[in-house]
Amino acid sequence: MGKEMDLNERELKRSNIMNAALKIFSKKGYGTTALDEVAQEAGIAKGTLYLYFRDKEDLFCSTLLNFVENLADYLKSHINEKMGPLEILESIAFNELNFFSQNKDCFGIFQTILHENLLFSHEKLFTLLLQKKRDLINYEVQVVEKGKKEGLIRKDIDTEDIVISFDGILTNAIHQFGSMGVFTPPEDVLGKTHSMMKVLFNGIRTG
Repeated sequence: MGKEMDLNERELKRSNIMNAALKIFSKKGYGTTALDEVAQEAGIAKGTLYLYFRDKEDLFCSTLLNFVENLADYLKSHINEKMGPLEILESIAFNELNFFSQNKDCFGIFQTILHENLLFSHEKLFTLLLQKKRDLINYEVQVVEKGKKEGLIRKDIDTEDIVISFDGILTNAIHQFGSMGVFTPPEDVLGKTHSMMKVLFNGIRTG
């Protein structure tokens, strides 16, 4: 019981440090962030931080992967086996967009990665993130293929092209909401999602 409690407390403190790191990295970027700042934000001594992470790179990579895993779990939690293919795609779109609109630090850390070109200097991180992205894309491919079999999605359009279009529309919407820097009400996110899905499902041509 005592060991279990110790492990839970350790995981809680580790999570607290990563939450603090997410906030600081998002605000200041990777290069200019000092571990002293993360420790201060987490309310711990800098020496304590090294009990959980080797260095800044370890903290950054762990924080980003933890975020990606939390996002994946969040998306999965809003999908159930009773949902049809089109419902699943709309659920992914709404919940991913809603997640980023409510978590500006998460959007900020991805901006940090892009602006500082960090993936090329963190090969292990790049490989792990790429695998996470592939997992989601593979799942979306399965959903689209099921939709085709059920006669809900056109068979004359390549599945990969459909998924690329879906992810492209969603990524642009995330950047649009994320760059606002303010909280976006869920009803606005829902309205944006419906609009995106109309474009994807129906196209823009009249008649």
